[in-house]
Amino acid sequence: MHYPSSTLTATLRALRGVADPHIVAPTLGDQRFAHILALAPGVDPVIGALGALAGEVPDLLAPGAIESPALHAAIASLIGTDVGERVLEVWAEVAPAGWGAPHATALIDAVRDAHCAPWVAAALIGPCDASAALLSQTWDIARAVQHWGRTPLDLPTAWMEGLSSTEWKRLVNMLTSNGSSALSAAAICLPWLPRHCVAEIAEHIAGMSLLFALDAYACASPIARACHANILASLIQRAERYHLVALTRLAVATSIDAAWDAVVRHLRTHPRYAASIVAAAPWDDVRPDVQDIILSAADNDSTSICAAIAYALGMRSDHPTITRETARAFFAAVTLEVWDALTEEKKRMWLSTLDKSNAPLAVWSLGLDPAFLKHAMLDDDLIVAARRHAPHEETLRWTLLPLTVCDLPIADVPAVIAALPASPDPVAFVQIAGRMWEMSPALRDWITAHPTPQTQGATITALHAAAKHGTLVECCGALAHALAGWSWKETHALLDALPDDVCDALRPDPDVIAERLTPLHRRGDFLQALDSLAALPPSVAISAYHALHVLATMQRVGDHQHAGEGLAQALRAYGDCFLAIVDALAVEHQAKVLPVPDNETQDDIRALASADPLVAHRLAHALHKSDPTAILDALETAGAQDMRRLWRCMSEALRRTISGDIDALASAAATPEHANALAQALRGWNANDPLALLALRLLIDDNPDGTVRGVAMLAQRPNVAASLLPLLHENLRVRLESVPAIALDGADLPPSRSPAPVRRRRC
Repeated sequence: MHYPSSTLTATLRALRGVADPHIVAPTLGDQRFAHILALAPGVDPVIGALGALAGEVPDLLAPGAIESPALHAAIASLIGTDVGERVLEVWAEVAPAGWGAPHATALIDAVRDAHCAPWVAAALIGPCDASAALLSQTWDIARAVQHWGRTPLDLPTAWMEGLSSTEWKRLVNMLTSNGSSALSAAAICLPWLPRHCVAEIAEHIAGMSLLFALDAYACASPIARACHANILASLIQRAERYHLVALTRLAVATSIDAAWDAVVRHLRTHPRYAASIVAAAPWDDVRPDVQDIILSAADNDSTSICAAIAYALGMRSDHPTITRETARAFFAAVTLEVWDALTEEKKRMWLSTLDKSNAPLAVWSLGLDPAFLKHAMLDDDLIVAARRHAPHEETLRWTLLPLTVCDLPIADVPAVIAALPASPDPVAFVQIAGRMWEMSPALRDWITAHPTPQTQGATITALHAAAKHGTLVECCGALAHALAGWSWKETHALLDALPDDVCDALRPDPDVIAERLTPLHRRGDFLQALDSLAALPPSVAISAYHALHVLATMQRVGDHQHAGEGLAQALRAYGDCFLAIVDALAVEHQAKVLPVPDNETQDDIRALASADPLVAHRLAHALHKSDPTAILDALETAGAQDMRRLWRCMSEALRRTISGDIDALASAAATPEHANALAQALRGWNANDPLALLALRLLIDDNPDGTVRGVAMLAQRPNVAASLLPLLHENLRVRLESVPAIALDGADLPPSRSPAPVRRRRC
């Protein structure tokens, strides 16, 4: 039985409008799902803002969100939680000065409980002795000073006035101590340190520390730079060629001639670094003499980087050599006119070099074409580039939303897309989320004719499954979910519109896979089994076809076993069809789909396979490996309603093997005085029903999703759960009593001091 993860469940609740941050906390704890909340229409504004913070994309915060009292209250409520730790770190970058002062006690406690970084708490509280006392490491000190120094803009060292002389001297002394780590830390907060301290530190800054310092001054206020003008000039003079990106950023941000002069000096000797310059600043922001040096080097630069820039600007006709570096330079500088004039073949050549690091450059230069976005990763660089071309915020969010779908586990893709509103541009949504180079006319027409979230979800799931986004079992499960309720007419229409390689992976040629998977004398039986498969619903058959395709084409042993599990999962409700396929396979493939551990268990395994192929497959492999934990996990795959029936299919010896150490389980789950009683009760149930045993094993697991599954299993049989309540230790009892059906059934049970697991008869 499939139990949705707590993350997926929380995400779907948020997409339906739930506004409680603690209910959606599992989503905020996973950056991939947090991105969905940050972008999806209809999400509560506070939850969307929390998604942007948890997803580390604060540039997605809606206008006015930072000042929202509702957001402030939600963030405060998360202090001291695992999710709060993630949110607060990004919030510290954008929060109003002194936001954390009213929450100082909670923030300090969170630091002591390891649920908040010291610098984050100090930055949010603001400069005072209490926040400074949290800082004992140089990097924490530097990050805190960096944030304190940015406000107010007119007095870079105003933060020192909030501290006693003892405290600020302690912090500054630690930053000025010897050691490369202290130097690097001091470099990031250099503009906000007292001038006499900066002079001492700056003498020793070089290498990576110098890069940090140049970036810090680029972000600092004009007053901060003016206070350190001589020191900054010295740092610029000492910069090396590998500091060109930082020098360019500083030059653009400040218009300091000395910074541009340093760029010119290094570029004359090393023109290949021109790619870094145009990637760090738009061409029109580059000083004219720097532009001239780059263009004049186009004929002499052996790396072709300057030639690529000239070509991108339409100032050179010879097509440059395409490499990853020339592509970076090309996309950073290319104009829309030059791009539109390229042949389709040349466009594809350039696009083939795009990757996650270069995609924002292409978007910045050329716009929101899905061909560029398919390579991209959601981050602040991409958001800034995309916002340049988006006519309004809604367009920006709908353009970036399909990128987040690319990162989701494939098992969750159909449910998430189905929960979204209809896209205003379904073709672009599918192309970006499906990471397609281009959209064929047939698929474009099909999507246009079927613009619902459900059809988009099925299309994207099919594309992801064929591209192996996830394990095969996950792909097969996602296909079954996405195609649930589809007719064969609808399914064939979709498959006919998909690219050939995708269609072949989901609807392979029966003769081809028969030749690869079966001996000649069983081929007729196999094809007959495939005929039976074709008569099943598409949600079943397509998943099974895909598993057989992988079984027939993959070379690695692990892939074969996964294919067997995918086939068993797809045909879980069709045991006879599963066995017919297994019996027709070659021996080596049978061993991957349904191994027989020994002759004694052969009949048991086949009986189980007829009733539940997935349980049989997992149990057979677990027994073959003699892995008790895997054996229990395999049986847990069965639903509560089927578990007793499957249990009765097994021999007594097999049941004893699966049960494991009941005394150890009872000791872990029960209060000490009730451990023996619980073990006795489990043995009694175990004769006919393993549900209690398996559910308890899940409940004592540290995995939150395992706990959810254990509670869900017992919730289906509340009478069993209620009879356990008096014996369990408190935290397990509280978890189960939170389920109304279990609490109601247990209302007339003896108090927990009684060892008796037997329920009283109701009057």
